[in-house]
Amino acid sequence: MRNNIEAICRVLREKDRFLIACHENPEGDAIGSELALALALRKIGKTATVLNADPVPGNLTFLPGADSVVFEEDGSRYEVAVVVDCGAPERTGHVEAELRKCPIMVNIDHHRTNGGCGDFCLVDPEAAATGMLIYRVLSGMGVEIDYDVAVNIYVAILTDTGSFHYANTSPEAFQIAGEMIRRGIDPWAVAEQVYETQSPDRLRLLGRVLSSLELSAGGRVAAITTMKKDLAEFSARKDFLEGFINYPRSVVGVEVAVAFREESNGDFRVSFRSKGRVDVSEVAQAFGGGGHRNAAGCSLPGSLPEVKRRVFEALEVALR
Repeated sequence: MRNNIEAICRVLREKDRFLIACHENPEGDAIGSELALALALRKIGKTATVLNADPVPGNLTFLPGADSVVFEEDGSRYEVAVVVDCGAPERTGHVEAELRKCPIMVNIDHHRTNGGCGDFCLVDPEAAATGMLIYRVLSGMGVEIDYDVAVNIYVAILTDTGSFHYANTSPEAFQIAGEMIRRGIDPWAVAEQVYETQSPDRLRLLGRVLSSLELSAGGRVAAITTMKKDLAEFSARKDFLEGFINYPRSVVGVEVAVAFREESNGDFRVSFRSKGRVDVSEVAQAFGGGGHRNAAGCSLPGSLPEVKRRVFEALEVALR
């Protein structure tokens, strides 16, 4: 059942126990969306647990409800699983098995590559952020959006629009963000937490990663690489890398930026960012991944040279 917001609102009203999750390696939209929904459900007397495969990134731990995220839970104790900002349940990581134990699954997402898995779906690729869809759902339910919920919705939109300067920024994004500000959000205080709170080790890691910068496709593709040993040397978590890809994306003449990250199993996580002409979701999908036109990702096995070769060749074709 695709894009049935009324049915989703009904499920959220009628059921009492909800297990909420997002994709692995979550960022602002994923965290903000699931926390906003969980806090709103708790406010109307429901049990809502946020179960993630990975921790909340350090720059988002200030968000209301962030300290309630768990990493292990028995899914059989819940009536409904709600998967947000995630193209497919398997991309929730090891928590997928627990989500599958719930009798009902709800899918709320804005990725174009979302397959529509779930008993009830709200998938809108035109939405700038999944947080906007959470806002629509809560509005449809008539749930009052208090300050704590508003902060999470605002951060979801702020981060997935690149502080309102990505091409996906829409009038609706500004309208909802403005409403959250009217509910008491201080834009500067939030931006300072999200973008200007980092450790010395993260900056040192940035220097290391930027030293790996390489160009391909006649300067139209720029790539950076992070190996496991780099993270270990700087005692860094994966979330330290959030935003690093924007640096190669900003290089003059570059149309697509790529970030390669060595995983614990030896595979490579590949993230793509496009300036608009290349639909990187199609490239990622060809490798078993997904995402948006301008932001997508996938995971690939093999050695770093082999993975780079495959990715650069695919991008050269896409650039034609």
